[in-house]
Amino acid sequence: MFEEEKDRSSGAGVGTSSGHPRSAFEGRGQQNGSGPGWRTIGLGAAAVGVAAGAAFLTRSKAKTRDEFEFRLQTDESVRLISSAKVEGTPVVGRNGEHLGKIDSFMVDKYSGRVAYAVMSFGGTMGFGEALFPLPWSYLNYDVAKDGYVLNISKQQLATAPKFKPSEVPEFTASYRQGVARFYGRALI
Repeated sequence: MFEEEKDRSSGAGVGTSSGHPRSAFEGRGQQNGSGPGWRTIGLGAAAVGVAAGAAFLTRSKAKTRDEFEFRLQTDESVRLISSAKVEGTPVVGRNGEHLGKIDSFMVDKYSGRVAYAVMSFGGTMGFGEALFPLPWSYLNYDVAKDGYVLNISKQQLATAPKFKPSEVPEFTASYRQGVARFYGRALI
């Protein structure tokens, strides 16, 4: 005990012969320089903790993603609605006037996203009916109106791209560009 106090008072570092003080963690747990020191053990424990934390986060993200995907595929109230519930839903113009109703959807085969809602207008029992491809992104569901709102008037709709049920067009790139140009101009 007296030797320790003598070493401290003389300025020599605890347990060193060079006179340089050692960190409080160096040397502890070592027997004559062999075996890992506290610093090594601490760094190893930190590395294990980081790896375990990363694994936990990866598992919890995957679990959360899987749960979300499951809910998205099965729970209609989260983000999905059956096409049977959308078909027949009214479409109203910016002034609240009835424009038509949703007849069907055009779905992108590769992404699975709805590209167009096809709105039917006019006609009786399919005769004289016109179908309008409406870019899905331009439709906004309004709970109060219990239908989709398209920011367009009936007069503008009269000049919109349309087709007869018996003459469904090819939705080629040029046809889609024409539809996009029309609604891009009409909705400004």
